[in-house]
Amino acid sequence: MSAAEGDARRRAPTAVLVAACLYAATMVEAVWLTLRRVYLPTDAIVSTYGLVVVLGLAVGLLAGVLTVVLRRGPVLLLALASAGYLATAVLVAIPGATAAPEAFANALVEAIRAPVTGWKDVVTLPVPLGEYGATLAVPLALVVATAAGIVWLGTRARWWGAAAAVGGAAFAVAIAIGPAARTGLSALPEPFAGLSREILIGLGALGATLAWMLWRMADERRRALRAAGGGIRGERAPGRALGRAILGTTVLVGAVLIGTAVAVPAAQSQPRDVARTTIEPRLVVDRSVSPLSTYRGYLTDERYDAPLFSVGAVTGDADRLRVATLPFFDGSEFTAVAPDGYTPLRFQRVPSALPVDGDATVSLTVTVEGLEGPWTPLPGALGGAAFGGPRAAALADGFYYSPEATAGVVTVDGGVAAGDELRITAAAPADVALADAGDSPGASGVPADLVPESLREWVEDQGVTRDGAGLASLVERLRARGYLSHALAAEGSPRWVTDLGDYAFEPSAAGHSYDRIDRLFAALVEREAEAGASASDAQLVAAVGDDEQFAVAVALLAAELGFPARVVVGVRIAETDVHDWTPPVCQEVCRGRNMSVWTEVRSGAGDWIPVDVSPQHENPVSPTVATQREPELPTATDPDRAEPIEAVAALKGRSGGGEAAPVAETGASWFTGWVRVALGGALVLALLLGPLLAILVAKAVRRSRRRRAAPRAAAEGGWDEYVDLGLDAGLAPMPLATRREVAEAYGTANGVALAALADRATFTREGVERDDARRAWDMLAADRAELRARQGWWRRLGARLSTRSLLGRRDVTTAAPGHEGVHVDERWRLVSTAPGSSSARRRGA
Repeated sequence: MSAAEGDARRRAPTAVLVAACLYAATMVEAVWLTLRRVYLPTDAIVSTYGLVVVLGLAVGLLAGVLTVVLRRGPVLLLALASAGYLATAVLVAIPGATAAPEAFANALVEAIRAPVTGWKDVVTLPVPLGEYGATLAVPLALVVATAAGIVWLGTRARWWGAAAAVGGAAFAVAIAIGPAARTGLSALPEPFAGLSREILIGLGALGATLAWMLWRMADERRRALRAAGGGIRGERAPGRALGRAILGTTVLVGAVLIGTAVAVPAAQSQPRDVARTTIEPRLVVDRSVSPLSTYRGYLTDERYDAPLFSVGAVTGDADRLRVATLPFFDGSEFTAVAPDGYTPLRFQRVPSALPVDGDATVSLTVTVEGLEGPWTPLPGALGGAAFGGPRAAALADGFYYSPEATAGVVTVDGGVAAGDELRITAAAPADVALADAGDSPGASGVPADLVPESLREWVEDQGVTRDGAGLASLVERLRARGYLSHALAAEGSPRWVTDLGDYAFEPSAAGHSYDRIDRLFAALVEREAEAGASASDAQLVAAVGDDEQFAVAVALLAAELGFPARVVVGVRIAETDVHDWTPPVCQEVCRGRNMSVWTEVRSGAGDWIPVDVSPQHENPVSPTVATQREPELPTATDPDRAEPIEAVAALKGRSGGGEAAPVAETGASWFTGWVRVALGGALVLALLLGPLLAILVAKAVRRSRRRRAAPRAAAEGGWDEYVDLGLDAGLAPMPLATRREVAEAYGTANGVALAALADRATFTREGVERDDARRAWDMLAADRAELRARQGWWRRLGARLSTRSLLGRRDVTTAAPGHEGVHVDERWRLVSTAPGSSSARRRGA
């Protein structure tokens, strides 16, 4: 017998089993407390989350205890734990799973997926999660695995120390997917006033693990002494044991208090790094409103002259400061949120320096005054970033950079704020003209169905080539035939109207949705159809808008010609527009009037080329065209393309893409109340007890097949059944022994007679008759009762449910009459031979 087999068969003491269950419950409680703020608001008491954790603990403990009591291995443990987890996940953890068969199937798939990829939903969705989707299946799987693993490993004679590793790993996972914010406990006295709830939970988990290890080692020592006959014991001085206990407790408590007093201030000065903080940049971007949608807010009288940030210590050639880069268009707006099917922006922490392309670099210092939001101004591809101001440490730890978008964000609460200082080193942008972009790469990144048909019609009417030169011509014509307007109404002569001088106001709706751009190009197509091909640009002015609409229009023009494009919100710190139509250049202090939007187009060589897009404001819209067309008052989205928005998708700034939810039926359902509870409980029991019932059925089928075989095979089958009974009862298999030797070792009343009858059936030509086979099974029944009488109730149950006799066995129970060979269980390793051979005589003697 191997050491592993001996360990598996050894019965776990009741005290050890109870202690393992208590330790498992304690670690599950630590996991529950750690993840509580992820699923519940601060004032919630009773919740589905608590019910899921309790049921998960019950399933894990039940799976572990049954496996230990039945003295089985990890296969049964995994089967019981998995069945219990799936049942609980579908019935409790995933809402609406029992509403319909399709919902049940989807919930089952989500329950299987949750332990593998569900953590991504937990760390990327806004908290508290509540009962959303299958997010509750993640703590359920963690709790079930923790409880089952601790109970089973904790009762192993050689591997009980691994139970502490399981508990520690579960607690570490809970911390990793847990909340990023600490919960203070201000009621504690100094120096522990800064002690957080999370530190207390960690100390509790550490104390539980230490207590488990100490108790288990002491228990193992006591059992080893008893096994050795009591060991050698010396005389102990009175009170020495009590003194040792008091001394050890004092040292431990003192160490904890001193360590806590030192660790609390250190912990307060450092951010709490968890998986959520790594995903936090995308969460911040997802939750924030697109800066392009709020562009016109900078041009209101309140913010027109308000300082946003100042730029100083500029070295190198830089003409723009990009605040936000928006690469994705979903039909409603340009954002930094990737639609389904697109790779999201990858934000990363910035080391001391990043490699930059080329030798030319730019360095400058940005001091924030009125700028808001998570985006940070950058002059180009980042080389390094340093921070100053009162929040320098927090900014340095919360700064993330996306190389794909050449954009940076900070994840501190509220984003950048007045007094924040950024010292930036970046690569100088390449000086490439749009006309030199060359042939288009052919992959724009904007879905074809999001390019308006009016845009395609206008491009076709222009007759340009589909390359960089053609795109440059389209941009020039679009700007010249557009007209600048920042508002739908000009009440009280806004500042931007006054600064434009001799300017005739035209109303312009905000927004840059598919519908808004479609109307813009439709106006151009209509005006060109009226004016004719020979009309000048001044006669073809029809598209009214500002940088918001025209930047998107240029990006969609690039997409139509096969060029990747993105929209950038920022300021210009040097003159770039030969027409002087763009907002004024920022001189040291950048104000609301300096905010601009431009488009960046990627050339075939991979360079991102900035393109100024502001329309002209000198040639107004032709009066004849203006009076023939109703004022543009478009809605934010195209009604024909509108889709319902899911609740959580709206929280993340995404538009939902699924079908509208069906109207719920109001009729009464029979699947409610006690019926649902009863059926759910029955399903849980069926899943938990299914593997056990399968073992009993398999043994019954095997026994029936052996007994109904031909007389010779039935007698041999009776002996095989006898050996299987011994194996399931925990007796040694004895693969090299004869049948008589096995029967003598098992020591039952009819074992030797049964062995002789089986030998006669195997090694004689005349074999046995039907009455002999019936007598073999009668003797087997008596020996079965004798073997079971030797065992207690739990061991008898374990023998009935044992799988030892079902594994690794090839059983032959039928044979043709008058067979000449030997066919017995392969455990005996007999060589097939004819009756009377020397090998047969040796093995059958």
